[in-house]
Amino acid sequence: MKRLMFLALFLFSPLIWAENIQVTIDVKGMTCPLCVSSVNQALRKTDGVIKAKASLKTQQAEVLVPEGFNTDELLKSVDKTGYKGSINKVVKQS
Repeated sequence: MKRLMFLALFLFSPLIWAENIQVTIDVKGMTCPLCVSSVNQALRKTDGVIKAKASLKTQQAEVLVPEGFNTDELLKSVDKTGYKGSINKVVKQS
């Protein structure tokens, strides 16, 4: 019986998972690795953020959040670091 329940949960759980979205944020003013670290930390501490990675080379941050997440919270987190963020694009993840 336990095996049957496990199998049912395993097969049907992807159907109830919420989709995530990947948000690309343009970050103005990053000039060094410490800047990138500050932005990464701020975004990762934001409630609801699954994954965040800023890049000095692209001057952007890629952030993975649940669908329906208020992206203004991401911009507020970036702004608190002293840098200016703006949403570049939002893409649904499967």
